Amino acid sequence: MTEPNKITPVYLEYILALTACAAGAVDVISFVRLGGIFASAMTGNLAFLGIYLARLSFYSAIGSTIGLLGFVAGAAIGHRITRGKGREASLNILLGTEMVLLVTVVVLWFPTAHKNGSLAADLLIALLSISMGLQSIIGKKINLSNIPTVVFTSTLTNLVIGISDALAEPKFVLPKDTKRQLTSFFLYFFGALVAGILAYLNLAPLILLPAAIIAAALWIKMTHKSAAL
Repeated sequence: MTEPNKITPVYLEYILALTACAAGAVDVISFVRLGGIFASAMTGNLAFLGIYLARLSFYSAIGSTIGLLGFVAGAAIGHRITRGKGREASLNILLGTEMVLLVTVVVLWFPTAHKNGSLAADLLIALLSISMGLQSIIGKKINLSNIPTVVFTSTLTNLVIGISDALAEPKFVLPKDTKRQLTSFFLYFFGALVAGILAYLNLAPLILLPAAIIAAALWIKMTHKSAAL
């Protein structure tokens, strides 16, 4: 929870919102275009891994396993490269590294068929899941309202608790944490919705979406740094 009477820098709110939006877009891209894999939502990915193994869908099971291992690797790398560093430096490193990974995905996307079970598809799954693992550490570094920016089941639980508590009061007022959780939850859905529309229309900007969103987050972070100087 946010500390009482402590003013949160606005740029952190923007980064939190944008990374949530990017996660929604990445999950749709990986699921629709890379064989039913979630690169961000590991609970869903683990459930689908069980389904794929039960159905002997080995290509999809391998993709889900790569997604799971990639996420773990990304989180481990993100924690390691920012260990002992302050929030400002950590966010610069994490957002910059995630941006490089997502741009690499864009570069590899167009010249490859990325068919389910292919080496190209598995590589793209690995890059996307590593980027989401890194993003989970971004959520930890921002540390606002217990929002991880990559999976929103726990956020939904906290959201329900916050709204229920507000309804129990004589005057209905949503706490700041609940408003922030609601915004992040909506923006994850919005990112997924936009990616879903682009995927349905088979439009090339689909794969550019996550990189563009994280580029905006990185620009906001660097602009804040410049302003502070």
